Amino acid sequence: MDRMTAIPVAAIICLVLVTGCTGTGILSGNTTTPPDEGTPPVTAIATVMPATIATLSDPYPQARGLGENFSFGTGKVASVGTVYRYWINDTYHWHNDMDNHYYTEPDRPQPGYKYLFVFVQMINTGDTRVWYPPSANIVVHYNGVTYTRDENHFIPDKARSEDETPVEIEEIQYFGKRTGEEYVEDFGYSRGTTSYFLYPGTSNSLDGYIVYRVPASLSPEKTVVEIPFNGQDTGFWRLA
Repeated sequence: MDRMTAIPVAAIICLVLVTGCTGTGILSGNTTTPPDEGTPPVTAIATVMPATIATLSDPYPQARGLGENFSFGTGKVASVGTVYRYWINDTYHWHNDMDNHYYTEPDRPQPGYKYLFVFVQMINTGDTRVWYPPSANIVVHYNGVTYTRDENHFIPDKARSEDETPVEIEEIQYFGKRTGEEYVEDFGYSRGTTSYFLYPGTSNSLDGYIVYRVPASLSPEKTVVEIPFNGQDTGFWRLA
């Protein structure tokens, strides 16, 4: 082999060696150790946490909107109920038929509080009279606190006779019932007298307001009304 032939052959041999070494280096660089299978991926944790936080932030995900019906009872005692309206103000004026005079509630300023009127309707769609939940059992939830009806609110059963006419609230006295042409009154009363049962038919529906003394900070979108209709059926409504 002459000198000119030997040089290219040597160059080829060196090129093959260098290429082989370089290729081995690339393959080694791409080889990684499998992760520990006992460690959950970070993405799995990030996926679970938002759902958990959302659940905790809304303790009443089943709450209905205003005017949505909730069925309770079945068969002969089947009925529906709903919360369909609310009214909020710092004070209200009610008329006492015994002395024909309007009174302001509260009679003295109460900073930090206001009054919430919740309007409820119940209709018996069966064919047998049923018991209905009294207003004392219908509660309002706001900011983790439960509020019951205002016991200081004057209602017909505090009058001298069951025949007293309905108590008129000046600011809402012309609010109509959800069905029919009558004006609303205290829930559980019809023309000033107590209704002990919920009788079949829309014309016999119970329709009226319940008054609550609540914090001035109360906001409708964070307020939920709970009605335990019986031992099995409980409805929830969000005011906004």
